Amino acid sequence: TLIMKEAAEPRPAYLLVRGQYDRHGDQVQRSTPDLLPAMSKSLPRNRLGLARWLTDANHPLTARVTVNRFWQQIFGIGIVKTTEDFGSQGQQPSHPALLDHLAVQFIDSSWDVKQLMKRMILSATYRQSSAVTASLLQHDPKNRLLGRGPRFRLDAEMLRDQALTASGLLVRDFGGPSVKPPQPDGLWHAVGYSKSDTVRFVTDKGSKVHRRSIYTFWKRTAPPPQMTAFDAPSREFCVVRRERTNTPLQALLLMNDPQFVEAARNLAQRTLQEGGNSPSVRAAWAFSLVTCRPPSPADLDDLLGAYHDHLETYRNDPDAAKDLIRIGPSQRDPNLDPSELATWTMVANLILNLDESITKE
Repeated sequence: TLIMKEAAEPRPAYLLVRGQYDRHGDQVQRSTPDLLPAMSKSLPRNRLGLARWLTDANHPLTARVTVNRFWQQIFGIGIVKTTEDFGSQGQQPSHPALLDHLAVQFIDSSWDVKQLMKRMILSATYRQSSAVTASLLQHDPKNRLLGRGPRFRLDAEMLRDQALTASGLLVRDFGGPSVKPPQPDGLWHAVGYSKSDTVRFVTDKGSKVHRRSIYTFWKRTAPPPQMTAFDAPSREFCVVRRERTNTPLQALLLMNDPQFVEAARNLAQRTLQEGGNSPSVRAAWAFSLVTCRPPSPADLDDLLGAYHDHLETYRNDPDAAKDLIRIGPSQRDPNLDPSELATWTMVANLILNLDESITKE
């Protein structure tokens, strides 16, 4: 709640007869649920006292809930799957002793988040292979027993930021106002008030459109489609656990959205400038940059096959090549051959859309 400071006199609160706001019953005082440890009498009955009660070492929830959310961040699913609900309708923890152990360590370290994350990431559990065997699939299909490493699709913001990073376009500045990257025309007009300053969407200009996704401007009634297609919440309320879907629309967006095509073109430009002189060396360089592993012979054959097919297409249709490399506000290197750049743009687009490029595993 957006409150600057405590009121001089607390507003009285009452039990409401049959839930009706205008029928006051007995007046009630500020307190905490009886099923949780009692609030010390020395603590003030205000937000400061509530914060100190929540972070008391004897409080059973705060550290466990926090640890569980960080676990979900790196493993894809929490020790308690319902990270948003530790109540009677939430799921039981898969490893209650582990949750207790991490929570106690978190408190003993003075709530050191970096130390907690380091402990999780360096654990043997996290460093397992995410490959699925027939035995693991039979005994633990959803990996709740942690018999293998995590594997899940990246969140919407990470997908965009990863493409911008690989392309060299990502602007890493911190702070400042929100940014409006390109999106389809007319989305705001259908839901905007005629006198509103957001009735029309106007794309920002310059390199700031390549800022990290955390700075993307959100309109409540028309959130960015690049985000919502990948299950980003609308931000109308707090969402602790996102659902992950797998739809054809997502592949269509990754292959055709102007921001991702522009990222592919700049990755292609980097490949031509930094990746070596031969097609095979360049393909291996771009593949390794995005996937963090060298390509197998089969991977390389597929990439080179796509390269030769597209090169023939764009050399026979130079106008199509120029149309492709024109997408996006960033400038291309005029010294590069348009057909060659367009060809590598398509190869880069393919690499950025590989399953292992958009999946944490």
